[in-house]
Amino acid sequence: MTRTQPPRTGAVPSPAEVHGLPRAPVLPPPRRRRRPALLALAVSMVVLGALGATYLATSLGQTSPVIAIAREVPWGQPLTAADLVEARISADPALEPIPYVDRNQVIGLVAATTLKPGSLLTRDALTDQRLPAPGQQLIGVGVPPVQLPATPLRAGDDVLLVPVAAGSVPATTEGAASAVEATVVQTGAPGTDGLRVVDVLVDAADGPDVAARAAAGLIAIVVVAGE
Repeated sequence: MTRTQPPRTGAVPSPAEVHGLPRAPVLPPPRRRRRPALLALAVSMVVLGALGATYLATSLGQTSPVIAIAREVPWGQPLTAADLVEARISADPALEPIPYVDRNQVIGLVAATTLKPGSLLTRDALTDQRLPAPGQQLIGVGVPPVQLPATPLRAGDDVLLVPVAAGSVPATTEGAASAVEATVVQTGAPGTDGLRVVDVLVDAADGPDVAARAAAGLIAIVVVAGE
């Protein structure tokens, strides 16, 4: 007789079943533990980053109006409305420009140094002391081109006013006046007579003699090294 074999199923028996051993239990996959603290920290960092970016963009976009210089203002000259212009800058603790709202308060003040176009105006660049200061005198000295340097004189330059005799010869005779120290305030344009008037500050004691010689055209201007 032919023995009938039972139909085979698709499942392959495990080695444990073949040897009559019980099947090993199937372990479930490990469950991930959630960490609420880390999640909260990540959310906080995202929020803080967004706030920081917003603050930075807002700060860069905020500007304030301040006073800037529209044209050169020589040392010793009072400020006029035409010398000032409005500029807008971002807040910077390293800068202390005068707010534009104070514009009317600075008009008429004197430049304590030569102010350059485009620079921001600060309090330490101004003074309320008009020229001449006490103990000084302001004198206009008219000189021909041969009695001053070809290099343009600038406000604040230290010069010597050298007395000359007629014919542009230095006054070297005994008893002649000596050179006088002075400071240039401003230089005018050449006149129709060819003379250029230079405003200078001198000590009050030297003022009368300098004025007399300047009226006669007996002064030459020599630039000296500043301190």
